[in-house]
Amino acid sequence: MKGGPVVLSILSGGVHSPYKNYAEDPELRNSYSIKNAADSAGYFNDLFFDRMAKQHSNLGINFVHASPGFVASNWGTEMPFFLKGPIRLMQKMGKSTDKCAGFMVDPILASASGDKLKMERPNGATEGLFIMKEDATGGKLTKAHTSDAMNSVWNSTKDVLKRAGIDLEE
Repeated sequence: MKGGPVVLSILSGGVHSPYKNYAEDPELRNSYSIKNAADSAGYFNDLFFDRMAKQHSNLGINFVHASPGFVASNWGTEMPFFLKGPIRLMQKMGKSTDKCAGFMVDPILASASGDKLKMERPNGATEGLFIMKEDATGGKLTKAHTSDAMNSVWNSTKDVLKRAGIDLEE
């Protein structure tokens, strides 16, 4: 790729809260809730991919964590009727799946054509993760995105993957 490869994760780039128990309970064994699960998924995604992006062997790779925003998809069709109705009505206000897909693939297409990505890294960083908002512009990291949190999440993720037989070498 002319502008470098792109690793794109579409989850909640820039819109999730940090998970405060990242060091004490990274697997949510003692503090599981829907909110903690959602926050940890987005927060860990930021921290893990930022760590990957900063590894020397990955410096030419564009790591992007994107948030698709509110999309008029078929999500919610499996819900009970009392939830499905309101969800399906609200989805009429969301962007189309085609429009969302266009935004989400923007960094891949830009990089493939040799163009610079249409966003800057958070906080003026020259390396690391890009956060992409729902309109393919740059977003922000949480204030709790620290080196300590990044190292803690990196180590706990390596431990979980090692238990599954996957060894991440640095």
